[in-house]
Amino acid sequence: MNGGRIGNNVKIQNNVSVYTGVVLEDDVFCGPSMVFTNVATPRSHVSRKHEYQSTVVGRGATIGANATIVCGHTIGRFAFIGAGAVVTRDVPDHALVVGNPARVTGWMCACGLKLASGRTPPREATCSTCRGMYRAADDVLVRVEG
Repeated sequence: MNGGRIGNNVKIQNNVSVYTGVVLEDDVFCGPSMVFTNVATPRSHVSRKHEYQSTVVGRGATIGANATIVCGHTIGRFAFIGAGAVVTRDVPDHALVVGNPARVTGWMCACGLKLASGRTPPREATCSTCRGMYRAADDVLVRVEG
């Protein structure tokens, strides 16, 4: 596994480390003091460099201040991780997750505004700001082009 990879137009705020195995796709925002891990069971006296797990943060995702992203998971495109959340599982595209452990509580537009509340994506949603249109498909939210 090679070092971390940082895409174009990524914003990394103060006190953030991007470790080996972390992939930040284009337009990702990493809030102040958020944390990535890279080993599931660390011990200071045991070398586990051969156990590094990858973490992929999809295009346009936002990770709030002081959030923790446990290694080995994928954060979907345009997902929004609330401040202080602890991500212990994959996060779907456009999902808003908060808490410890992080749980889906809503759905976000690519422009960053909340489209809907709830654990399941809305059947249809239109952003009041950018007019982006979305539809539920297989328990995830997808943008409808057109």
